[in-house]
Amino acid sequence: MSYQLIFSDPLDKQGKTVGRNVFLKNLPEDHKVYIFYYSGAMPHKDLEAALRNLGIMTGKNLFVNIGKLNDPNYSKIANHFQIKKFPVVVMTAVADLASAPSSLHSTYVRIDNKKLLDSPDKTLEVLEKLFNLFIDGKVVDALKEAKKDDQKALLESFGKVVTKALEGIWKFIGETDITFSVVEGKFELKHS
Repeated sequence: MSYQLIFSDPLDKQGKTVGRNVFLKNLPEDHKVYIFYYSGAMPHKDLEAALRNLGIMTGKNLFVNIGKLNDPNYSKIANHFQIKKFPVVVMTAVADLASAPSSLHSTYVRIDNKKLLDSPDKTLEVLEKLFNLFIDGKVVDALKEAKKDDQKALLESFGKVVTKALEGIWKFIGETDITFSVVEGKFELKHS
């Protein structure tokens, strides 16, 4: 029986660790956390290499997609994760690590600040901390504490957990844009 990883909308209840331009419909379903990286027209070789190494190091716990804009579903990705500028890194996870039970919302983090992304070491430091929050269940624990249908409470609870995890590097991050958000829908496995 085959499965397909999909991003299901609220009204639709439906083994590589690093990918190069893996289309949304072809993402592997056996990973827990996902990073989507889009460089735009100007590739950043050092950051891409660092992201690839992170994907290899984390195995099936993290899938890193070095994406391009020719994904037929790119507009869906851009809309869901509010991608407006490049380069951009988005991290999210499967439903049981990024969503409160019985909630139709999923959390994600978007980093689109050029200053931070120009420093692969700092970017990886941030991504590793965020990865641990998702994989250790701390994100979903924070979401469980918030009211199930209150998106603002979900965001505040998620934001507090992320802020605490990143407090050691806020001096560098300072003015950079790291967006913590909630999107309607979940990453789920469905029979294809």
